[in-house]
Formats: sequence, structure tokens, C-alpha cells
Amino acid sequence: MRGYDAIKALKKRHKYRKVTDLLVMANQNDPFYAGSEGQRAKAEWFADLWRQFGYSSGVHLRRVHYQLVSQRNPRKHDGMGYENTEGCWDYLQEAGRMARYLELVDAEAFEDHRNPDPQIYAANAVYRAEPGFDVSSLWWYLPVIKTDLDESVSLNLPSPHVTGYDYRPADQPYHIELWVEKSTMDDVLLPLAQRLNINLVTSLGFQSITSVVNMLKRIKAGGKPARIFYISDFDPAGDRMPVQVARQVEFWLSEYAPDCDIKLTPLALTLDQVQTHQLPRIPVKDTDRRKAGFEERYGEGQVELDALEALYPGTLAQIVRQAVIPYRDARLSARLEETRSEAEAEVEEAWQEATGDIETELEVIGDEARAILARYQSRLTELAAELDTDLAPLRERLEIARQAVQKAADELEVDLPERPEAEVYPPSEDGWLFDAGREYMDQLAVYKARQARDDQAAA
Repeated sequence: MRGYDAIKALKKRHKYRKVTDLLVMANQNDPFYAGSEGQRAKAEWFADLWRQFGYSSGVHLRRVHYQLVSQRNPRKHDGMGYENTEGCWDYLQEAGRMARYLELVDAEAFEDHRNPDPQIYAANAVYRAEPGFDVSSLWWYLPVIKTDLDESVSLNLPSPHVTGYDYRPADQPYHIELWVEKSTMDDVLLPLAQRLNINLVTSLGFQSITSVVNMLKRIKAGGKPARIFYISDFDPAGDRMPVQVARQVEFWLSEYAPDCDIKLTPLALTLDQVQTHQLPRIPVKDTDRRKAGFEERYGEGQVELDALEALYPGTLAQIVRQAVIPYRDARLSARLEETRSEAEAEVEEAWQEATGDIETELEVIGDEARAILARYQSRLTELAAELDTDLAPLRERLEIARQAVQKAADELEVDLPERPEAEVYPPSEDGWLFDAGREYMDQLAVYKARQARDDQAAA
């Protein structure tokens, strides 16, 4: 259900009263409603610029802006002049956004220079170890007389080594990301993200299309179900940020992470947290166009995320830990180690049974070799050839023993215990803001229900 025409057709088919009943964001911002005549004209104008300037990848919109204003008499799509003003910059951003929505330019070609780079701590690599064992290489030798007999007889049996039970963070079953609207909480969240092996994505306000696309690519590469927790101020902008990111994920999902299990939910600051901790509110700026709607739903005033940490240090970290813990198996490392010990004992027992006779033969060979060495100790150089002759039969027997050990190693079969899988017990996720498994209308209903709940809670 994508595009201006598709939404219009859906409205007509189901006899909805307003187009906004089928949207989540403002008409001009909702990616699922992109493609009106005016938006398409802007998008095509931007795509023409893109081709004219010869861009391909790694481009930031600010570069497009400055290259455009440096042209002689630059124009917008409607013939009006394009100048180095905030209004024209906003116009260019909208045109670039529509060009990506309408697939006139590659969404991956852009770079996000406004927001900090994400801190990637999640173990995303697919690790598919299987329990097994191997036998180390044979290093048997008998001494050869050169100038002395420093070498000693070494006929020890190799030992089998169990593999496949090492713990790695990638063994955890979920890909977790923490998205935050500001970096002022980095001193709290960075070390926490490192310890929990989760990604931390900060921004300066609303997140970009580029950030969402890159997240989807990370999730697709990891192949795990993904859970995204969003943290923002309790203010008009912060209230919309999780919805904006969820809507972008929903829009780009089919292209960059089809069939992936992705869910997103706001984590902080919520109305309940503001009320529970009695956080002081400050006035919303009168210039904020979202002020009336926000205060109608939540009451007067807003709260910055920093207030929670300032008044209740450690609370934010506790909120994050409590949210992430259900998706982490805290005992997986210990259970893997316990299973490794069990596997080692079983392999050692089987190895002893398979090589007992060979070990006895090696002891006999070693005793005989040492007796021979004793007779030659005082005649090193002269007797080197004679020693080599005397040891030749032992080398033959040793080779037979080596082949027998190799055969035993090749044929050794042990029923190893299964490798423990991560055991996690996620909470109910029915109330999460976004779920990649929902159909368009089902997801739309969740967005609408959230707004209705917030309105009711504020009342």
C-alpha cells in the first residue's frame, strides 16, 4: 500500500471519509502518500539535478544545495529562483526525500553528515558452530645421533580437542538497537550498549532516511529478529519521533529487509515515567506548531530526557536493562561451558578405549629406545650410523602405530550432546508501536490506537 494513487484508491474502495484516516504522519510527510502531482514535479526536478551534477553515491544534501546556488540563475521546478536561504534548503530536502520515495534516485546514495555515526556493538555476524572434536597432529620421533643425544624419546599420544562450544555474543538470538534523539546521554548509554552488545544510534532531532536504510541493511545481514527501542524527550517532537522512524521502517522494509522480524517501541520518556518520577515540566515554545496537539493530549509543559538522569541517576540505564534483558540469555555462556566439559569427558573416555593398546605399545617402544640410547651415549659420532640401523625396525613399528592412531582418529565416533541454543523469554509484544509482521491496515490501527490511548491518559 504505497503511493499517492494507491492511498486514494484505498480511500475510495473502503469509503473512508478522509485520506488522513489512512495515514500516520502529515500528508506532506508520510512516505506512503508520496507522489502527488506537485511532489512528483519536485522529485523529477531533483532527479534532473542529480544527473546533471553527475552524482552516484556518498552525497550529502548540503553539497547539492551549495552546488545548486553556485549555478548561474538557479531555478526551482516551478521556475522560481533558488537562493541560499533556509526556505530553499527546506524545499531541497523535501524534493530529495520525494525523489527517494518515488525511486527516482537511489536511497542508498546519500550520506548522513548531520547525525553522529551509530555505535555498533551488536554481534551481528552469523555464527553457526557445530559440536565436534579433532585429534591433534602426531609428533613422534626417535633420536638421531649427531654430536650429542640431547633429544629425548617422545612417544606421547595426541589428545582429542572438543570444539564448537565457545560462547560469542553473536549466539544471542536477537538483534537489539537503541535509538536516541540526542547524544547528551552518551556517558550513560555508550558503556551500557557495550556491555549489552547492542547498537546505539543517536541523532540531532529526527532521524534520517539514510539511518533507517542502514539499520535495515544491518538487520538483513544479521538474519536475526530485531527489536528497536526508541528514547526521546517528552515534548512535541519527541512524541512523533518513534512514529516517524517506525513509518520509515515500514516504508523501506520490503526493499531492504523483506521477511525480517522487526519491532519498534518507545522506551522513554513516556507520560507514565514523567508522572511516576514527578519530573518538572517546562513550557513548550509557542513557535512549536505541534504544541497545541501535544498539550491537548498530555497536559501543559514538556520534559527533557536529561531531567530524568539529573534527578534520578541510573534510572535510564535501569529502564534500558529491563527492556533488553528478556531478549538475552544470561546463562548461555555458562551452559555452553558446562556442555563443553560434558563433551570433553565423553570424547576422552572414547579416546582412551580406542587407543589403549596403542599406548601400551608406545610405552614398550619408548623403553626399548631408551635402552639403546644408553649404550651409544659415549660413542656419539662413530655410532650414529649404527644407532640409525638399530632404530630402523622401531621406526617401522612406530609408523605402524602412527597409522593405527590415525585410523583410530578417523574412525572415532562419539554421540556428542547437542549444542545449547539461547533461551530467552520475551515479554508480550502485542503493544509494540511497530511490527514488521503486520499488514498495512493492522499497523495503521496500532498507530491510531496509540494516539487515542495517549489522549485518554492525558485526559
